[in-house]
Amino acid sequence: MTKISNLPKDLVEEVLSRVPLTSLRNIRLTCKKWNILSKGESFAKKHLGDQAKEAATEREFMMVMMMDFRVYLMRVNLHNDVESCIKPEGELICLDEEDDVSQVFHCDGLLLCIMEDNTRIVVWNPYWGHTWWIVPTHNFHKLDVYTYALGYKQSSKSCRSYKILRFIDFSRTCFEFKIYNINSDSWKVLDVSPDWKIDSYSRGVSLKGNTYWFARERQGSSTFLVCFDFTRERFRSRFPLPIQPYILDTVSLSSVREEQLAVLFQRSRLSEMEMEIWITTKLEPNAVSWNSKVFLAMDIGLQFQFQVRAASFFIDEEKKVVVVFDKEKKYLVSTHNIAYIFGEDGTLEQVDLGLSADKFCYPLVCCYVPSLVQLYRFMVNTYKIQRFLELIFDLWYTLFLMPLSQFWLCSLESNAALVCPASSGSRYRGERFKEEYLQRIS
Repeated sequence: MTKISNLPKDLVEEVLSRVPLTSLRNIRLTCKKWNILSKGESFAKKHLGDQAKEAATEREFMMVMMMDFRVYLMRVNLHNDVESCIKPEGELICLDEEDDVSQVFHCDGLLLCIMEDNTRIVVWNPYWGHTWWIVPTHNFHKLDVYTYALGYKQSSKSCRSYKILRFIDFSRTCFEFKIYNINSDSWKVLDVSPDWKIDSYSRGVSLKGNTYWFARERQGSSTFLVCFDFTRERFRSRFPLPIQPYILDTVSLSSVREEQLAVLFQRSRLSEMEMEIWITTKLEPNAVSWNSKVFLAMDIGLQFQFQVRAASFFIDEEKKVVVVFDKEKKYLVSTHNIAYIFGEDGTLEQVDLGLSADKFCYPLVCCYVPSLVQLYRFMVNTYKIQRFLELIFDLWYTLFLMPLSQFWLCSLESNAALVCPASSGSRYRGERFKEEYLQRIS
């Protein structure tokens, strides 16, 4: 009887390519041969191709959702019945169990995750399982309100340089714009002084390597879009919105097929609670234009006032449907995460996503397209290399430095005046050298 481990490579690839994305980690832990095969580029291309074909056949969307400080992969098929239209594929568990994620952003198959304690940042490719932990240049505090974005510079047709923008604009006493380059592993301060402001709760959307935000004038009431160009490392001019929202209106951005931008407006007037969705027809760093017709408009009632910090959404262009993620709207204390499905004909369906562990942690969702971007091609994990160097240094210190020091001390035993200072001093210098060396590589 032929064992599966003895099957031809192409046959094994054919079998494993049918495995869901969330099960890849278990496959890689099964045996060394499968681990090596699943990390090969030929298998990865076949696997992603088969997954894309299956999604197209089933007319599914793949989404990444942050809910209760955990990151999940979801499949959404609005052609199914309500109970099964949003299916959790499973939790993406490459991060440690104790790592609570408060924000997640998507760009080109990479996820930028901000930890709940605001002390750590990680760029993560869930497909490969690669993580890149970034050392902040600021002493974070839980009250710090930073805004983040992940984008890239198109260095050549096949080469992209990934960067992270981080800024705080709480007041002129707490104002900072910095950019991190993954290739060089370095932060740089940006010289910007905008006459507009991005609210701290406003979530940007990254498309084609650049990030777009909803912004407002500092000294006026005008609102518009701004774009950060990661290639030139600067903000572009203001771009008009299809309609002008009022100051208390809910405004949220989302992506459409990783190509266009969608914006959700919800009026906050007591007389009406109208929601509108608009989609761009052109999206470039220096030009944005909107479809002349609204994608969806409906009066959803006063009971569905979405939170400005939430209202994460996506649309199905074919079915003319919008799905908004928020807390339940029945009671003063929200206990469940809910997906609200609004149809063009005015219908409303709700999908209960489960009990909410934290009433202040709103579900966030973004489109996810797996990619073959390998962070390890131009960098290695800082933590792993640090641990490796620590082990090398400990080995060198134990095998060479300590015996040499002891030999030197023994040769000086005849001179008591030199023995004591040399003993304590050499030990102190050795430990201090080790400490300083480890600080330099961390």
